[in-house]
Amino acid sequence: MKKAAHGMTKKRALWTLGFTAAFTALLLVRLVMIQIGNAGYLKAYAASIHVHTLTLPAPRGKILDRNGAVLAMDVPRYQIVAIPKYLTPQQVQPTAATLAKYLPFSTTQLAGVLGNKSWYALIDRSVTPALGHKIQSLNLPGIEAIPSSGRDYPNGTLASQVLGMVGSQDQGLAGVEYAYNKILSGHNGSWTVNTDAAGNPLPQWQKSYKAPVPGNNVQLTIDANIEAVAQKWLKWGVKRAHALNGTVIVLNPHTGSVIAMANWPNFNPNNYYNATALEMNNYAVEDPVPPGSIFKPVTATAGLMLGLFTPNSLFDTRGYKIVNGVRINDWNPVGWGWITLTRGLEVSSDQVFMDVALKVGAANLYRFIKAFGLQHPSGVGLPGDSTGLWIPPKQVNAVDLATMGFGQGMAVTPMQMITADSAIANNGVMMQPHILKAVLSPSGAVIQHVQPTVESRPASVQVAQEIQHMMTLEATQGTGVPAQVPGYIIAGKTGTSQKIINGKTSADKFVASYMGMGPMPNPRFIMLVMINQPVGKLFYGDQVSAPVWKHIASFMFKYWGIKPYAGPDNGSKPFVP
Repeated sequence: MKKAAHGMTKKRALWTLGFTAAFTALLLVRLVMIQIGNAGYLKAYAASIHVHTLTLPAPRGKILDRNGAVLAMDVPRYQIVAIPKYLTPQQVQPTAATLAKYLPFSTTQLAGVLGNKSWYALIDRSVTPALGHKIQSLNLPGIEAIPSSGRDYPNGTLASQVLGMVGSQDQGLAGVEYAYNKILSGHNGSWTVNTDAAGNPLPQWQKSYKAPVPGNNVQLTIDANIEAVAQKWLKWGVKRAHALNGTVIVLNPHTGSVIAMANWPNFNPNNYYNATALEMNNYAVEDPVPPGSIFKPVTATAGLMLGLFTPNSLFDTRGYKIVNGVRINDWNPVGWGWITLTRGLEVSSDQVFMDVALKVGAANLYRFIKAFGLQHPSGVGLPGDSTGLWIPPKQVNAVDLATMGFGQGMAVTPMQMITADSAIANNGVMMQPHILKAVLSPSGAVIQHVQPTVESRPASVQVAQEIQHMMTLEATQGTGVPAQVPGYIIAGKTGTSQKIINGKTSADKFVASYMGMGPMPNPRFIMLVMINQPVGKLFYGDQVSAPVWKHIASFMFKYWGIKPYAGPDNGSKPFVP
């Protein structure tokens, strides 16, 4: 009996030993598999728990005006974030109500975000440090204020459509911010640390650190002081005319640099999410419109350059012209009788420029249209830079050609049109327009400087000066008298065009313009004021846009220290080229 019991004990011991050996072998195999076969996975998993890499955003470069004034820059900001999972149902409503007192969102909107039980929600991507500290001090459940940086536009609405804005991922969304995003964006850095499972730094916490590289600065040709004055008087002009919108462009005709580009209405890029499409639209470069009579210098150039006319060529004006059986009216229904080409531009006779265009012919007129840069985008360096709208040359009939002569039947952007007429101000040489002056390093060193570039030479010196003479007479004793600045001689051209709506010329929607240069005979600038869809009795260019031009030009003459020099006639007897 004892022998049998001893045998059973021995068998159990052997079974136990065998099982233990097998289990130990299995553990060893499993351990080998874990340590060798799954080593890569486990290391990665451990790293995900204990090693954390934080992205260090690179400061975005500044945008400066031509004098170094800051137009856009990165400043310290805070992000307000939430962990809705941490909030009980009873905490959602009071937390949302408290946040609504400090953030531009309603209690209902915030409660919807806080009640979704997610692990993360960005409430506001950019608040001031003071507000960030205030919200953090409230100790709201599931709410944190995290230090970050944000874009700031210290001048608010100044040049807003030109500057554009930056999105939540620090990317340019419009304007200069978009066009030069690669230059302004730096290279993000990183910070890798060791932590325990709870996320607390370990004694040897820092594994690596890579400092962010700031973006480069962009310096524009814009003068912030002139921009502000242009914006002020444009707003006045648009409201005075009860118009839809408007633009002012000031250009240096000798270099092509844009001194000012103002639009009204505009928006504050610090709060761009409240802006309308009209407020964000850069009318200066994005919207082609019929130019009207400010196109007449182009028509005149073609006629003079081809030798078909002289400034003293005579025209019999009767207030209308019959072209292929179609009556085309002049703006003056009775005409002026026999007048010269010079007088025709001075009083802005549509009939005179019908005659010029018809004699020049479609092929030749289009050749000059191309030479004046009106068939391609301006190339000024801004997004949305639109091309003009033209009838294909082979499809142009006599009626089309006659109306094109005085700036109807086509559409160009304000930027295209001022660039074209700048060739007249620059004695026949058209410069490439540009808004970028230089690219600077974060320390201010010049990396790239934009050099003035000749785009074309559409007119000879003689012809350009002959047209300058005509435009001086227009400004001093013709339709442009309301643009006169006492004590200075200017040259200019009024424009009133009928808009094209759904492919048809509108009878009651106009674009009122004034294109002027000064001081003559050596103009320092050319400026276009264009006001879109004035409503009421004031809708002609001399009534609506010329007074705006006068106010802005008066400031520039004083700002640049140009002393009055004209005699009592104020240039009504201008220089003879």
